[in-house]
Amino acid sequence: MRAIYPAILSAALLFTILTPGAWAQPGGPMDTNRTVYSFSFSPINQFESDFDRGGSFSVQRYGFNFYTSTHALNSLRAGISLGYEFEKYHFSGTTVFAGADPWSDIHRFSAGLPVSYRMTDSWSLFISPQVEWFGESGVANWNDALGYGAIFAVSYRVSPWLTMGAGAGVFSRMAETKSFPYIAIDWKITEELRLNNPFRTSPSGPAGLELSYRISDRWEIAAGAAYRSFRFRLDDSGVAPDGIGEVDSTVGYARLTYRMGRDFKLDLYGGAAFNGKMRIAGSNGNVLGSDDFKTAPMMALSLMLQL
Repeated sequence: MRAIYPAILSAALLFTILTPGAWAQPGGPMDTNRTVYSFSFSPINQFESDFDRGGSFSVQRYGFNFYTSTHALNSLRAGISLGYEFEKYHFSGTTVFAGADPWSDIHRFSAGLPVSYRMTDSWSLFISPQVEWFGESGVANWNDALGYGAIFAVSYRVSPWLTMGAGAGVFSRMAETKSFPYIAIDWKITEELRLNNPFRTSPSGPAGLELSYRISDRWEIAAGAAYRSFRFRLDDSGVAPDGIGEVDSTVGYARLTYRMGRDFKLDLYGGAAFNGKMRIAGSNGNVLGSDDFKTAPMMALSLMLQL
């Protein structure tokens, strides 16, 4: 499963993660009293990368996300997020993962209930419980691929140009529980320059850190990063029946955005996954194979419609 880990991204890294699930910046949705609907489609191509101990791999990802948020009470805003991601891996010449092709097609379904509460004019509270299913095609028992957790955050509006916060996330998935702290920030440095946490449609996922520059009302450029961890259940007939796959890396990227009116925008990303590591474990969690992979170039596209 994908997780958000602050790191440089800490934010960017995520600290982002993760997982995967829904993300909203604390206090963000409170800026409007209207109901918001958001749809996004994000194809991501991670090009071929060599393993240190021989062989190579590449992966294509396709993400579909829906998010809605509404003003529930005077100072409370609640939403629903739904997501589906498809990942197709291609391996060549690998020897350390208990088989030439440790896995192939991976699916992830996620749902979250993000809630923002403005306690005072300056303080806001954010919580998002999440549940997901992350596994290979052919998983025998769906319960074995379930994961759940929550993200919590408190933010403080320092000034009209700066909001800062801190939070933590706790996620349990496939016999493993992880927690992580992260930093939330929205800093309008100048009218054009901004530092904040990117949205989940980027190739690094949600949160993390991103520095953006608005060239005009329609054009924007940005750069960001994040640490990503993917952990998923394998099928019952592969090299590790009912086992666990895991892929970790740090993602850095540059973004070019074109806004087509108020409601539609197109993002083009170029970047790379650094310090990557891949593991495969048996159903009992014992590692069967592990290897580092070299820097993997990435390209991504994101189409977002917000109503």
